[in-house]
Amino acid sequence: MKKLIIIFVFIFFNTLMSFSQTWVQTLNGRNVWSLAKDNQENIYAGGLTGANSRIWKSSNAGTTWDTIYIGSGATMWDFGFDDLGNIYVANFSNGLLKSTNNGANFSVIPLSVFNNKNLQGVECGSNGYVFITTSSGFFRSTDFGQTFTETALTGFNCLPVLVDRDSTNIVYAGVSSAAGTGIGFYRSTDFGLSFSQNLNPGKNGYNLFQRHNGDLYMITTTSPFNFDKSTNKGLTWTTVSNLTQAQRGITVSGLNTFYTSGNGGVFRSLNNGQSFENFNFTNSATPILSFQYFAVLYIAVGTSGSASGGVWIYPEAAIQSTNGENENAVRFNLFQNYPNPFNPNTVIQYSVIENLFVTLKVYDILGNEILTLVNEKRPAGNHSVEWDASGYPSGVYYYKIQSGNFISTRKMLLVK
Repeated sequence: MKKLIIIFVFIFFNTLMSFSQTWVQTLNGRNVWSLAKDNQENIYAGGLTGANSRIWKSSNAGTTWDTIYIGSGATMWDFGFDDLGNIYVANFSNGLLKSTNNGANFSVIPLSVFNNKNLQGVECGSNGYVFITTSSGFFRSTDFGQTFTETALTGFNCLPVLVDRDSTNIVYAGVSSAAGTGIGFYRSTDFGLSFSQNLNPGKNGYNLFQRHNGDLYMITTTSPFNFDKSTNKGLTWTTVSNLTQAQRGITVSGLNTFYTSGNGGVFRSLNNGQSFENFNFTNSATPILSFQYFAVLYIAVGTSGSASGGVWIYPEAAIQSTNGENENAVRFNLFQNYPNPFNPNTVIQYSVIENLFVTLKVYDILGNEILTLVNEKRPAGNHSVEWDASGYPSGVYYYKIQSGNFISTRKMLLVK
């Protein structure tokens, strides 16, 4: 197992160091309009109308996909995940889809609940808040999606919605419209009940992103296609640079590496957005997503077309250790062991965002503690530990992490 991991890391680093690039097409031939990740290392893709009105799920970094929902023709615009693990999907002309069992089943909250306005964005806050953007206004729920009320921005074509990382009462929304009505950026400080005046007017607020340090970024489909930044929670904005074409997706990986997706493909900046270059991908794309799986950072984009459509995956970098500055280590997390099932070795990965004492223990199916894998202070960042279970019988085991107030448990299966 150790040799395989070393070889795996070696291959990725040599690929990166030689500046070669390989995008791998998966979900071939599908029209993909949205991408998202949950806290369990799963990634989701939402399709674009007609036969592609579907939701797909991958638990192996996009290598294979399962169809978990077939719609009736409407686009799956956006995904949200709440504190209880529920999944929400903004379905453009059918309503809000909700799953309480990891996507095994979805119920539909009909469009009539949203005054028959088309859904375009969904984001979950804390304590039951769910925020919805529509083609003509903003809605919120305070009870995990049981009820919704239209609160603000009525008449505006609202697209992205984002909850502030540090202050969950602060909610951001972008407005986009072909007619130009109210286009820009809006900010709420009362959980989406009301919004400020337009704080970045004159450009379609097509997508928003917030870094771990709190800085906000906005991209647009309005010429000259500004890449804008705010360092004060959206109160004021500056244009960092201009892109060459309309952009619809944005993500960040590492300290200074930004990626955008839109007309002309995928673009990358290695200098905090001061300049962008095409990242060897020229198919026009809408969503872009950075995610981590088994100590590897990936970039994924969604495209449309019979030949080029689907999800394209790029393995960006292999992680050996971090010093806490990696953008992907933004929260405490305990990931699913890999491989699982396993025999006899498996790797458990976890993330911490503070320099705290960490304990990671293994338990048998009866709840008896059998092994301590980690029992020391660990720096902020991504970490992994390998368990050699050659001396243990086949069966179900549990592993549990505790660091400060963070506690999480997962299940794994040893098969000999």
